[in-house]
Amino acid sequence: MGHGKLYEPTNETVSSYFKSWLQQKKQYVRPGTYNMYSWVVNYHLVPRLDVVKLCELAPQHLIATYDEMQKDGLAAQTAKHVHKVLNDGLEMAVKWGKIEANVAKLVKAPKVPKKEMRVWNEEQLAQFFREFTNERYYTLFLVAATTGMRRGEVLGLKWQDIDFEQAKLSVRRAYVRGYTGYMFQEPKTSAGVRTIALPEQTVAALRKHRRWQLEDRLASEKYENQDLVFSQRNGDPLTPQQLEGVWYYFFRKKTKLPYIRFHDLRHTHASLLLKAGVHPKVVSERLGHSSVTITLDRYSHLLPGLQEAAAQKFDELVQLAPEQGQKLQG
Repeated sequence: MGHGKLYEPTNETVSSYFKSWLQQKKQYVRPGTYNMYSWVVNYHLVPRLDVVKLCELAPQHLIATYDEMQKDGLAAQTAKHVHKVLNDGLEMAVKWGKIEANVAKLVKAPKVPKKEMRVWNEEQLAQFFREFTNERYYTLFLVAATTGMRRGEVLGLKWQDIDFEQAKLSVRRAYVRGYTGYMFQEPKTSAGVRTIALPEQTVAALRKHRRWQLEDRLASEKYENQDLVFSQRNGDPLTPQQLEGVWYYFFRKKTKLPYIRFHDLRHTHASLLLKAGVHPKVVSERLGHSSVTITLDRYSHLLPGLQEAAAQKFDELVQLAPEQGQKLQG
């Protein structure tokens, strides 16, 4: 008996079970999540645990798999993805009565070393926008840097989402990878649907970009207006590959700035605001994090001296009487 249900050993292999589990999972997860699951199952679980019977899967099989992946030079993050998929799939197998227990719960997930987060300071960010002159992408990068939006959110931005009078924009969708190519989809969480206040310089750049885009549209007979703020010359969405290509080219040919990824503009935005004393809750809301804890865990290490600053601030707020301070010193 397992979890109050009849348990009957099956000859089903790990490979066959996870292939059927994958098809069932497709109905309930987003395309990006499904693609990750599919990659894990077909490129890692099936080749490594193909003939192992599901009911005979043991902790040592998992440990050996993770060790083998490490010897093959695969990243620890990949092994962690495998562990997550195993845990999710085996938990479902328990509920379905196919196995008695989820052995993934008996094995620790592979430890992933923290990657160093690269960000620019305010001088470096300003230098980037002085040096970057590509008109089609300048405002796109400015919006990313001054809002902290994710790449897909920037690419999915439409003019209807921008309120020029109130100097704010609304994040309502993202342009992300689907089952067959890219697609527009709503943010994953309710926190992802948000309104972000815009700096004046970003509003001015967006106004100029809109005028420039209108001229571009009138000059093209094949332009299909999809109301996108950032688009190709024919009005189609910009692809992540196009964006990243422009980003890489700038660092290869145009600047001596230290390299950061496009996504690191988001990290730069957050770190600069926190460094300037903006409340973490406000930063969290701008980023679309579901909890301020995520924001603090992710960025607090980028801000050395916060502990010392807190102690100094408390001294400024609460002053002991001089004679009281002398007694304490004595």
